[in-house]
Amino acid sequence: MIDLSNITHTARRQHQCAGCGLTVHAGERYVRAQVPGGGRAAKRAFHGKCYTAMAENINKENAHERNI
Repeated sequence: MIDLSNITHTARRQHQCAGCGLTVHAGERYVRAQVPGGGRAAKRAFHGKCYTAMAENINKENAHERNI
């Protein structure tokens, strides 16, 4: 399980989740992080579940590539 405590914030304004594209509303908790596995250098907003799912998928893909 990924520890999101050091990258989780409370939104002061609306953001668009970089994972699912839905709105992160003001007052909602969200993850502010760089896209896992590279991507844009700027940090993006994610719902906690979206970030966790994306990070786990990237970890699985990387493990699969090492086994090939």
